[in-house]
Amino acid sequence: MALVGLVGGILLSEMAYRVKLAADVGRMPLGVQTTFRAWSEATIRDDPVAGFRHEPGRRVVGVRVVSGRAVLSLERTSNAAGAIGPSESGAQEAATRILVVGDSFSEIQRRGTTWPALLQPELVDRIGGTVAVINRARSGHGLLQMIDVAADESRVNSFDVVIIAFIGDDLNRARFWQETRQLDGDFRLVTRLERDDPGWPAVGEFHDSRIDSEWCRRVVETGGVGDAVIADLLARFELRKRDNPRQIDYASFSSSFLYNRLVFGDPFFGIEGVAATPRFAWRDFRRDPGLVRGVERLRSLGANLVLVHLPQYAEMAAGAYRMSGQQQSLLNSLEQLAGVPAVDLIERGHVPARPKTLFLLPHDQHPSREGLEWYAGAIAGVLEQIATAARPGVGQRNTRKRDEADERSRTAEEVGDGRDD
Repeated sequence: MALVGLVGGILLSEMAYRVKLAADVGRMPLGVQTTFRAWSEATIRDDPVAGFRHEPGRRVVGVRVVSGRAVLSLERTSNAAGAIGPSESGAQEAATRILVVGDSFSEIQRRGTTWPALLQPELVDRIGGTVAVINRARSGHGLLQMIDVAADESRVNSFDVVIIAFIGDDLNRARFWQETRQLDGDFRLVTRLERDDPGWPAVGEFHDSRIDSEWCRRVVETGGVGDAVIADLLARFELRKRDNPRQIDYASFSSSFLYNRLVFGDPFFGIEGVAATPRFAWRDFRRDPGLVRGVERLRSLGANLVLVHLPQYAEMAAGAYRMSGQQQSLLNSLEQLAGVPAVDLIERGHVPARPKTLFLLPHDQHPSREGLEWYAGAIAGVLEQIATAARPGVGQRNTRKRDEADERSRTAEEVGDGRDD
């Protein structure tokens, strides 16, 4: 009787929670239901390792729309490597070469720059000599793909420092692939959890040639009230939501919404095409052979491997990082595999008394231009300490390894293997 009562109670709790979710959330998660981004051009292309890259040499602008109002201007400038950031010409000759991998916090561009781009002149001032910071961050990346990209880049290029810059939310993100496809006459961003899967088109990503910098400035100032393009985008957004085949199925018992909420903090955790970010449920990075191989490769190359835990606003305000039990367990396993602890920027970065200006709040959790400067300065301080403690290390690369890397790069070019380095 006790067992029957327990099972019955769990089932009733699950059903009651589903009723509450259906009433409060509806058929799509709140963030997807009310928010979209509109860009002047579609630039995302498939990449076998990074999941996606950007069309080289493009400058696109856009806006973020929340609850029907344009609230934030967006920008994205890609270089010849298909990464967000300035030109990398001359990087091979720099005395100190640094690779950065990360997620949108390291890819986001504000007023023409990213924090890795700001890090470069900051390090020149601190350690001297010529410095090249190569940014391979991608929006949405988790630790799995960050390590994939770092190991792949290090296969043909030599670096003195490899920075893995992550937020706590990145720790349990699954690998994914994206590309832009033309569907029914419209350019749609398509996401796949396996590269050969058909995937699903994004509801909240639009591309419109009518968008330019002046339009973005104007609609953000006014919220887009009375603007014909905003009205058209809103109408298209409503149609996409109505026709979206991947809506939340509250009658499905393939996953427990209550369990997901209690254990992972997200009732839609791991539900493909519904969860805003694809995730996995295991707790130890040793479960993933690709990540283990990638970390082993990075450790074998002799570069300084630096794990940087980027704090978000709530963490800065609280003075401590916030992670689920699963994310904390994953971080512990990552530190053990890498052989180094993650850098605590809250402790070492001199957080201002009022950190809100470092972020694009209330409409976006990402760093503002001031936040990018803070990240660059805090990380530069960490690297300066490493350089001081380990000289001759930073700035005095193993030239034999560099020559071998150059030879591998030439060989890859000669056989035309199609790599995008």
